Amino acid sequence: MKRTMLFAATAAAALVLTACGDDEDGVGGSFEALDDGAVTEEPEVLVDLTGELVDPEGSVLGTATFGSTTNGTEIEVDASGLTPGDHPMLLVSEGGCTEDAIDSAPVADLPDLPVTENEVGELSTLAGEFDLDLLADEDGTSLLVLPLEDEDLADDAAWVACASIEG
Repeated sequence: MKRTMLFAATAAAALVLTACGDDEDGVGGSFEALDDGAVTEEPEVLVDLTGELVDPEGSVLGTATFGSTTNGTEIEVDASGLTPGDHPMLLVSEGGCTEDAIDSAPVADLPDLPVTENEVGELSTLAGEFDLDLLADEDGTSLLVLPLEDEDLADDAAWVACASIEG
C-alpha cells in the first residue's frame, strides 16, 4: 500500500512539473496578467521590418523594428549616443531619411523615446494596426527621432536620428 501511494504521489508531481514546461512544440509559453487579473498570451510576432537608426551625418545609432503581431504593431527602438531626455518620435510617409522627410505626411505620432544619462534610449510599445507592406512600399517610411526643445542640431537638421523602412 505504501509503495502504491508513493508511486501515485511521484507520478502526480511529475505531471504537474511536465505541464508547466515549455517545449519546442510551443506548449507552455509566457503569459502576462492584465490589470483585471485576466491572463493573456504575449502577442505572437508574424512579420517584422528593421531599419538602421542613423544620425544626420549617417552614423549608425541603433535600430528600429516594426513587428506585426496578433495584437497590433509592436515597435522597438534601441539607440545610443543621443542627448538625455524624452525625445518625441514621428512616423512619416517618406523613406530614405532625407531632409524633406520631416515635411512629409505623418503616418503616426509615437511615444517619446526616453534617453538615459548614459545616452541610451530604449522603447518597446504596442501601437495600432499598421500594414507593414505599406510601410515598406516603394516610397518607404521613416521613423524620426526629434530633438529636445533646447537641443542644437548640426547643419540645421530637423531630426537627431532616423530609421528608413523601404521595400
